[in-house]
Amino acid sequence: MLRKMIIIGLVVVLSLFSIGAAAAANQPAPRQFDLPIKVLYNARQVASDVQPEVKNNVVFVPFRAIANALGANLDVTPDWKTITFVRGDRKVTITIGSKTAYVNGQKQELLAAPYATKGRTMVPTRFVSEQLGETVEWDSLSRYVWIGHKNVPALEEMTEKVKIDPYLKYFTGKSAEGVLKIWDYNSPDFGKHHKTVRFVKETDWPLTIGNTTFSRIDRVEINGKEYFRIVSTVKGTLGVPLYMLQSGQPLKMRPENTSMREYAGDWRAFYNPVINASDEIYLGIKDYKKFKLKDVEYIGLQIGSDSVILMENYFK
Repeated sequence: MLRKMIIIGLVVVLSLFSIGAAAAANQPAPRQFDLPIKVLYNARQVASDVQPEVKNNVVFVPFRAIANALGANLDVTPDWKTITFVRGDRKVTITIGSKTAYVNGQKQELLAAPYATKGRTMVPTRFVSEQLGETVEWDSLSRYVWIGHKNVPALEEMTEKVKIDPYLKYFTGKSAEGVLKIWDYNSPDFGKHHKTVRFVKETDWPLTIGNTTFSRIDRVEINGKEYFRIVSTVKGTLGVPLYMLQSGQPLKMRPENTSMREYAGDWRAFYNPVINASDEIYLGIKDYKKFKLKDVEYIGLQIGSDSVILMENYFK
């Protein structure tokens, strides 16, 4: 009898995995949003004072930004029209307004010509990077240009733990206790409150938290409604709950709208609504629809970590 029950249980579990796999396989292509393009080198964002742009399906970035990231030397003509990148035994020369480039003296044709904008000279990211010896990959889900390796660093490498005491004033309301509590059964502090917090900036993405990689978190609009869009490798059934902290207001939970989830290989796109009727149901906020994201001070990720994880609200 026991053996029969075990077999039935295994069949149920395998059936659920099959259904989940089939559902993922039948998903339509993920929604596309006009999010800021990010150029990454070895899984870290390339710093630039001018936003990367797309021209004729080519991603352009300021030449100094890409040169600094890749460690290339520069040689610029007095009129600033011709730029030469030198890295090891590789030499790439391009000219503003021209589709003709030279790689180690050999002529190459570009898909789009370099140009000047906002006092910066923009060069084709893929061409320059590949000719200087790097691999390049376009990620349409996250709108990332990945250059070099994709070994995403851990949260602990990129952030510092600070005492949570100055921020406890934000953790009020019915859900605050659950957010502050340590739920890791293996932790000697299981059931106690976190004593530290880690702050994540927009420029810190992508990050690995525990066994999960997060590509980016953005605000998007769908059919006139605001959502947090989380791109990650989370494979659980409930996605990643977020919560919002605001002075003088109770903590507001924002779980995923599971019907909106999208799949792209190992990645998932999750959508957590910014405005939620649960504020009225659980917190008694009658005018919950008047909520404004710009008034939020911190946004938290409810996921296992050695600390509470907060993002300063970069959606203002």
